[in-house]
Amino acid sequence: MLTNGRNQFNSADITLDNWKDFPFSTHTFQNVSELIPIEKIAGSSHTLLPCEINESILSESYAIGGQFQSGAEFLSESYTDALLVCKDGQIISEYYANEMTMFSPHLTFSVSKSITGIVAGKVFAKFGISTDTQICDVLDGTAGGAYADATIRHLLDMTVSLDFDESYASKEGVYARYRQAMLWMPRFGDSEFSDEDLAKFILSLPKGSDEHGLQFSYKSPNADLLGLVLEEISGLPLAQLISEELWMPLGCGPATITIDSKKMARTAGGLSCSIQDLAMVGELMRAGGIHSGAALLNPMWVVDTFTGGDKAAWSCGEFVDSFPDGSYRNQFYAIGDGVLCAIGIHGQWIYIDAAKEVVIAKFSCQPTADDDDLDRKSLDFFRAVASSL
Repeated sequence: MLTNGRNQFNSADITLDNWKDFPFSTHTFQNVSELIPIEKIAGSSHTLLPCEINESILSESYAIGGQFQSGAEFLSESYTDALLVCKDGQIISEYYANEMTMFSPHLTFSVSKSITGIVAGKVFAKFGISTDTQICDVLDGTAGGAYADATIRHLLDMTVSLDFDESYASKEGVYARYRQAMLWMPRFGDSEFSDEDLAKFILSLPKGSDEHGLQFSYKSPNADLLGLVLEEISGLPLAQLISEELWMPLGCGPATITIDSKKMARTAGGLSCSIQDLAMVGELMRAGGIHSGAALLNPMWVVDTFTGGDKAAWSCGEFVDSFPDGSYRNQFYAIGDGVLCAIGIHGQWIYIDAAKEVVIAKFSCQPTADDDDLDRKSLDFFRAVASSL
């Protein structure tokens, strides 16, 4: 019998078909390796961020979704597993549920994309690769598919014209093939795709009706392919690349990333790490890529990530109603007012307000993958907390 907070269930009831369903997710999001193959990302011993807790932050009431409620009440209602609030590099508030601690691993889902984007900036600079490089000049197997005439920049900014339905709830069709290829879902019966790996699936996807670069269109296979591009350029497995270029230099603890049958890393959503690791990544971006007095990232890559997104491409994309003044750059969301976010389904966040010197990291196990109402309320909470500090 497993117990996480108020939830009790038998571990035997958890399968590869239901592991993302609540309440199983209160356990599985912290223990992905029980179901899916992983590669370890080597880290350092846990480096502690400075900490001076302000208890009033969670007891104070905030306007969230048009109503006032305390921070603690909102975090409970939004299925939060862990949260850290940092001000100028110091932890000032923390919250844990479902047996989480500051160092417990948790699946980041699409926050993995943003971490991959950071590593991409370092790899491209190290190997002298322009983001205007055609993907076909780096990878074999693109002919006939969507990526035959796409560039690395199109991958980074989600402006690939790709005929693919990003439908999280679907257990059939192209999205089911995608999840089966990444080993996140069981394969049902015999089919022509029964042995399809992640790279084979992605490179088979057809181009959409438009040209690349014209419209923001959020498609997770782009981020997975970006990981494969980084491996090809560097000659290193993605887990080792993340460790050497970001994790170890930043002082993050051990982490993992899920892999497919060919050991391809699932860079679009498979990374698990601690809430402090997430906060440290946010702090690195808030500080302009500077860590311990040295430039761990090229500061111009960080500036470009905050400000370089194509607003015209964003304005005709699917998320413009959520962030009218938004853009997407290097696998991060710029949502307006100088705020940068990494966002994952089921309620995973890094919220970075550089002007206010605030970083908020949040892990959750929201029952619905894409819950627009909870996303809006989370942003209300983040903005209110940042403005109160």
